[in-house]
Amino acid sequence: MLALGRAAAVGAFSAPALRLATSTKTKTKTNVHKQAQTDVRLLLRNLDKLAQNSMTLVRTPPAAVGRATRETAGQQETVRRFHNSAAGYSRYSASTIMTSYHKELLLKDYGIVGFDLDGTLLRYNLHEMSALIYQVLKQFLVEQKGYDRDLLLQSLNLDFLQKGLFLDGPRGNVLKLSSEAQILRATHGTRLLSDTEIQVIYGRDRRWEITTAFYRDPLSTWNGDASTQMRSLLDYFDMPSALVFAQAVDLVDRGKKPSAGEEYQVWQDVQAGLMNIYSRENFANDQSLYFKSMRAEPERFVLRTDPSVMNWLGELRKSGKKLFLLTGSNVDFANLTATQALGKDWRKYFDFVVTYAKKPGFFTMQRPFMQVDVEKLAELPQEAEDIKAGEVYSQGNWHQLHAAMAGMLQKKPSEIKALYFGDNIIQDVYTPVKHRDFDAVAIAEELLLEDGKYPYAAELDSQLWGPYFALECTPTLWSSFISSYAQLCVPSVEQVAQTAPDKRIVCHNPYGFSPRLPKELETVQLKSCWRG
Repeated sequence: MLALGRAAAVGAFSAPALRLATSTKTKTKTNVHKQAQTDVRLLLRNLDKLAQNSMTLVRTPPAAVGRATRETAGQQETVRRFHNSAAGYSRYSASTIMTSYHKELLLKDYGIVGFDLDGTLLRYNLHEMSALIYQVLKQFLVEQKGYDRDLLLQSLNLDFLQKGLFLDGPRGNVLKLSSEAQILRATHGTRLLSDTEIQVIYGRDRRWEITTAFYRDPLSTWNGDASTQMRSLLDYFDMPSALVFAQAVDLVDRGKKPSAGEEYQVWQDVQAGLMNIYSRENFANDQSLYFKSMRAEPERFVLRTDPSVMNWLGELRKSGKKLFLLTGSNVDFANLTATQALGKDWRKYFDFVVTYAKKPGFFTMQRPFMQVDVEKLAELPQEAEDIKAGEVYSQGNWHQLHAAMAGMLQKKPSEIKALYFGDNIIQDVYTPVKHRDFDAVAIAEELLLEDGKYPYAAELDSQLWGPYFALECTPTLWSSFISSYAQLCVPSVEQVAQTAPDKRIVCHNPYGFSPRLPKELETVQLKSCWRG
């Protein structure tokens, strides 16, 4: 779940559309609450139409990035092209760039195994969820921030979406980064920038100091001033916000384009929208259309987890391992989604359940564990002095959880190896590996694109941005982080669940991608700080 702790505070902005950092006057906002009580059923009906209209895409020219379909003989022609960046190369030609080592995973080495929830133990219908987030975020900007209602008329261009993009808030740009933080591709609003424009804006080395700081130490940009200027879109909850941000920038430019020295304030408004729709308080009080929609039809958005995964969790516990669930979702939302995906008795698979964990801080800080009322599904204002197996907690820290599980195994924490599965490369992979003595397995559904059967290819296979793992023989930042910090990178937990707790998973490439190396990485030599 999206980590709301990434923004220490969200300011209130009263002027619609364009906010200039150098301006001291703002327009009075009117009627911003006029439609605050939108009927969730009407929203869901509208989402049906929105989702149907965004099912398929064509490759769009740079001048018309916002188009998702083209007209042919009065009808929409729906075309989908998949990447073939390694055309002419056999998958087995990758052996020419392999080194003498490989990565592997031996489950019996680990006494403690942890799991993220969203995007890991449970998966979402990305078609429905992307449309929902896109719609409610646009409504927030119009109804709460005074943006022109033309924003609501913009179409959901799925080809603009990709996990792992960066928002340059002050300039109104969206960026894709290389493994060394160079800007591979960029848009201003939804308009694709040329190489010349990128160099004019960011210099000949195509770098922005804030994303370079992220590359060197992601946690240094997590909060504070950097977080008000830049956003890294790390998971599928974040992904639709790039398009809303870009389309809002387009509207700003149409009204009054900033002059030299002026900055866009669109990102601050989008950030406020994300805080509104994901804030845990808004699950119970119906102030979030996102949560209202999820509660009304959880089966529409949450996929049922394959029973083999639950059986495997049971096998892990029978083999003597201690299992924990660690999620950023509040207990009420986690219960809703976990019940839909894993069943009503989902808690039985874990020794400990920790909700509202505030990752990545859970791994680096010493926040206390808070008690949870499991009947009312609410965090209590009482710290838990000692944490006990079989209970649900909120917030907390790894040091205390590690000690508790090591005690159950009658060993010292230093004697127990821990493994964590998660889809957020910074929160679930980089931080526990870099800052704590973990191994990690990264989950990336993008690995499913090549089999031709993945139902959410339209949401993940962007022609505009290129493949997630590499662009024209240049690996992306995320390929680098995965190869450097993940023990393995797999498309789903279900794949690993086919392996018994005493068996070994051998990855036949040095970067950890399993069951095979993505095609776009076959002719690429990744630089990795992996030490094995």
